[in-house]
Amino acid sequence: MENWKKITYVVAIFMFLVEIRPLEPYLTAYLTGPNGNISLSEAANSMESLRSYSALIATFIMLIISDYLLYKTVVIFLTLCSCIAYVLMAGSPSLTELKVSMVFYGSAYSATSVASCYLFARIKDRKHFQKSASIVAVGLELGKFFGDVSGQIIVSSSGGSYTALPYCNAFAMFLAALWAFLFPSINERNSLGTYLPNEKTTLLKNSEQITTHSHKIKHYNTMVDKEYMIIIVLKQIWLDFKTSFSKTIILKKSLWYIFGMAAYVQILNNMNVLYSYVVNKHGNNDVLSNGFAESMVTLCGALGAYLIGKLQLDWNYYGDIFTSFCSILMGVFMISCYFYEHIQLIYLSYILYGLISEAILVITLSEIANNLKSQCYSLIIGFNLLGSLVMSAIMTFFFVQFNFLEITVPGRFLFIGGLYSILGIIFLIIYFFDGQKEKKYMPTDFY
Repeated sequence: MENWKKITYVVAIFMFLVEIRPLEPYLTAYLTGPNGNISLSEAANSMESLRSYSALIATFIMLIISDYLLYKTVVIFLTLCSCIAYVLMAGSPSLTELKVSMVFYGSAYSATSVASCYLFARIKDRKHFQKSASIVAVGLELGKFFGDVSGQIIVSSSGGSYTALPYCNAFAMFLAALWAFLFPSINERNSLGTYLPNEKTTLLKNSEQITTHSHKIKHYNTMVDKEYMIIIVLKQIWLDFKTSFSKTIILKKSLWYIFGMAAYVQILNNMNVLYSYVVNKHGNNDVLSNGFAESMVTLCGALGAYLIGKLQLDWNYYGDIFTSFCSILMGVFMISCYFYEHIQLIYLSYILYGLISEAILVITLSEIANNLKSQCYSLIIGFNLLGSLVMSAIMTFFFVQFNFLEITVPGRFLFIGGLYSILGIIFLIIYFFDGQKEKKYMPTDFY
């Protein structure tokens, strides 16, 4: 088997394990039930705030250090954070234990992103990025599907009890962390040592020549040397950041990723609320089948990721029109949720959205990675993830905490669908603008 395939399957298995989380669909019910014993307001506000803020802080730290720590250590650490979170939730936790668990829970949010960065850094031939990202995404979606189904089976067989779910999550995270230890190491070409002075630098050579009776000067020089090292690293990070975003394709794809992922997170947060809103309308006799819908979304997401891995196109030329087409379709599916009166039609739109969203995420991520320097993967991908979290937080503030326009729950999907449609129109304009520019500078033959 080719080396890139071995690395891809190793990471795909990790993604599968780390997404086996039977508790996730029932997390709020668990926290507000006999085990967590907190109010719905506490679960929705204080717990969610702790999770969101810790995710932001951890993602910011991750985007700075992961490239220099060569990913593997960070992946193991974040996965163990997730394991600790579920261990603290298990049994009958106190309020303090639940709050600490939410901090660990949020901190582990970027584990899959760092694993993706490891994948790109470990594969030498960039022509395999699209296919490897596709396989890894399939593993991730199948892990979600297995977690959702197993969670439903456990809850149904235990008479509606959620007690066993945190233990299942913790065990899956423990297996994922053990599997991460098997990741082949990356050569130290990207470590901090690449940019730092070593023991042969002039400063240290000079300090070795200082006599014993001038220890104070030696100590001072060592302090200066350490500060110099930090300055070099920070300057290199800023240079990498500017150089990466000076490329038009990275700038375009990153902007889509930030806004597209922010909308994606909002859909995940609000879809269950929309289900309940529609079913509770007067005269509506629909029956909720959320478990079936979620499992179909993840399966179709896996199908979309698999199919896009098989599609071979010149993405430099067709990438913008593909992004435009998919964004407009996603926008139409979400806008339609505003008008539907029956839950089955909303399920259908959500399933089709899942099919397309996973495909465009695979292409966007692989194209960003394909145009980055080797030591910039987590810096740029992490920055995009952080940007999407900030945008999602702004949307939440706009929709929930400061809803001065009095946007209803279906109205949120009208807004989200409009955002995707605007992104699609922008990329359509970019596509035609670039096409006109190519025609303008195309050489003319004279006969």
